[in-house]
This record gives sequence, C-alpha cells and structure tokens, in this order.
Amino acid sequence: MWLLTDAGLAARIAIGASIFAVLALSDVYRNGRSARRWREYSFLLVTTAIFMAYGALNDAITCRISWEYFYYGKDLAAVLGPHTPPAIGPLTLEAAKIGMRATWSAGLIVGVALLLANNPRPNRPQLPFRRLLMLVPGVLLAVVACGVAMGVLGFHGHLVWMNQEFRMLLHDGLFRPPRFMSVFGIHLGAYLGGALGTVWAVRKILRERKAWIRTI
Repeated sequence: MWLLTDAGLAARIAIGASIFAVLALSDVYRNGRSARRWREYSFLLVTTAIFMAYGALNDAITCRISWEYFYYGKDLAAVLGPHTPPAIGPLTLEAAKIGMRATWSAGLIVGVALLLANNPRPNRPQLPFRRLLMLVPGVLLAVVACGVAMGVLGFHGHLVWMNQEFRMLLHDGLFRPPRFMSVFGIHLGAYLGGALGTVWAVRKILRERKAWIRTI
C-alpha cells in the first residue's frame, strides 16, 4: 500500500500532525490557559525536527565518506543512475532525504520518553518544557560520540563480524571496505548513542524532579 511506503511518508506525517493539532485545540477549548497538550505536541514537533536536521546533516556528510554505502547499500542506484561515482550534488540530496526519513521517528521517540519521565505525579513537580529542551543537545552529543567511536571501529574492520556480507566485502576489497564499514559504524553508533543519551536524559529528569521536592 502506497501510504505505508517511503513515498507516503509525507502523508503519514501530515496526518499525524493534523491529529495532534485537533487534540491540542480540543484541549485548549476545554481547559483554556491550563491546557498542556499543545505544549507537549509542540515539544514533540521540535525534538522531531531537531533529529531530522541531524539525520540530514549526518548523511550529507557520510555520503562523502562512502558513496558506495548509499549507492549500493541504500539502493540509490535506481535514483542516481548507472554512472559511478554519482554526482556529489544529487547524491548529497538523496542521502539527506534518507537521513531525515530514518531519524524522524527517533526524534519522536526521544521526545515521548522525556515527556513520560516528566508526567504529572502526586507531590512531584514537573520540569518546565524549556528544561526538557535543554537536555536534547546532551542526547545529540551521545549520538555523535557513539557514532564517531563506532565509525573508527568500522574503519579498522572491527564490525565485519556482524554480517557475512561485510566479511565478503573485506575479503574481496569491494566498495572501499574501510570507508563503507566506517559509515555503517557511524550509523549504528548513532542509534546506540541515541538510546544511551535518552536513558541519561530520562534519569536526569527524574533526579531533578526529586531534587525539587527537597527544595520546596
């Protein structure tokens, strides 16, 4: 079904945003100035946008390290044509699109995790949304750090054990294996860093909420 493919991604995002908008307006109508839902949805929108921007930038850079990773590994050959290496402009654009498609859901998950950690609880004040936003750069820092570390491991061949095809690439010298595996490592490390950074942010929110109790 078209709506479930990458081609329908924009439509899915638009539908989701419309649903959130209706719920937020309904909350404002019922609760007036005390409404919080629109603030929560705005926070999710911002975190999603931040991670999409990171995904676009990350892939725009890494496609210059290994065009093979995107051309062959991400099936861009059908889009960019048979000439190799592909023109850097179209390659960068298509790689950035892949990055945005891959990270919008990650940004949404991070935002939801932070909101859940900040959920209302008896005798435990919530942190302001601006404080939650201040934690997002910390999550991104973990993403970058783990991406760089895993990229170095990939470059030196320490990730080929993860897939038989990787071992074949290294053995046959196809697709400039150090560069290919470096980009694979960067992407894998980004997901690992996102998970670790989110755990850090959630724990920090919980600790700060407890600390507020002692100061009240």
